[in-house]
Amino acid sequence: MTVAEGHEKTSELELDDARFDQPPLVPGKSLRPYVICTTPRSGSWLLCRQLLNARIGVPSEYFNIAHANALCARWNADPRDTRVYLKALKANRTTPNGAWGAKLLWWQYANRRAALRTELLGHSRLIFLIRDDIAAQAVSQHLSHLTGVWDFTGALASVPRTDITWGDLGHLAACEREIRDQNRWWRELFASRRHEPLTIRYEDLVSDQPGIVARIAQNLGIPPSDFRIPPPEPREESFPSEIESRRRELIGVWRKARESNAQA
Repeated sequence: MTVAEGHEKTSELELDDARFDQPPLVPGKSLRPYVICTTPRSGSWLLCRQLLNARIGVPSEYFNIAHANALCARWNADPRDTRVYLKALKANRTTPNGAWGAKLLWWQYANRRAALRTELLGHSRLIFLIRDDIAAQAVSQHLSHLTGVWDFTGALASVPRTDITWGDLGHLAACEREIRDQNRWWRELFASRRHEPLTIRYEDLVSDQPGIVARIAQNLGIPPSDFRIPPPEPREESFPSEIESRRRELIGVWRKARESNAQA
């Protein structure tokens, strides 16, 4: 964790700590729940950190079973009971302005579909975070699978895969297909339930973090006096410098491969 000019750069694992638990919501204060529906390597943790620093909830990947187990062990709740877990989350992770947030990947939704469809999505503002440059997103996902590194800390968050190699075009194609499929499934879900999510582009988030924070606060109905605009977070490389330079090259390689496949 780093702190600079009022901005706390908190890792995913650190968000499980008790210091991020919030006091009970003041009676009469409206609950303002929101869910960031997204895909891997979309900039979702950047958005979560900005909202955390803005004091607009404590958004985290709460339906990742590792986080659910850690939090429920401390709160004495059953992580398998989605309704009980949601109640504990909202009791402990709602900021004083009534904001409660979660980041949700498609397979996490699918694993608890019946409960989350009614108990979470049906009562929350939805934010759909997408990345226009899917080629770069697919390369980022490919490298995370290859290295096991998924965030700015450089720590191993998963076991590096040994069944794929650097620049494996088949795996890059699979990553891009997965991203496109999940974006489509989210859109189909929104349409089927007549949800109108607030769509945020990764590219807009990177270029105007304060503007995106203000836009989300307005969408949630949070007055300016109830949140702060944190300083923009400078971009830092997730991967070691030698991998980062090759990452940029690999994006070019993958773009050309996609063009060749499209013309074939």
